[in-house]
Amino acid sequence: MRKKEWAFYLFAALFIFGGQFLAHRDLVTGTPPPIVQTTLAGETALHPLGTRPALIYFWAEWCGVCRSMQNSVTQVGKDHPLATVAIRSGDDAKLQSYLRDKNLDWPVVNDNGGEIGQRYGVKAVPALFFTDRNGSILFATAGYTSEWGIRARLWLAGWF
Repeated sequence: MRKKEWAFYLFAALFIFGGQFLAHRDLVTGTPPPIVQTTLAGETALHPLGTRPALIYFWAEWCGVCRSMQNSVTQVGKDHPLATVAIRSGDDAKLQSYLRDKNLDWPVVNDNGGEIGQRYGVKAVPALFFTDRNGSILFATAGYTSEWGIRARLWLAGWF
């Protein structure tokens, strides 16, 4: 490989990884900020967390990337505790209608004003937070993540 090609690939890698760092640097790790709102079903939002690796998923009804991840999140939610937060997706009735239309049986907290997302450092959706068996956030990411990517992070969280 020539020096110019090598330099180009090095620059491209640094640009991509640097962008990932900048995009994710504000996402919370450690103790999750409390979510005092209940889910649309009236349950405590973070109740399923703290017994084994779990996923906290921030999404929006209007988000195309979130729609492309719906099946992956649903499948992971069958095997791992799941808490979801819908950001700026309308009132409870609109959100329940959306969930019903898409056949999504998720525990959802409606964060129509975006306050919960702000406490978690979410600037864009989808955003995913991976907790260990003690309920601490070990990993956080924003943007599309495949089902295997979600499962791999949850598997890693099981080792801590």
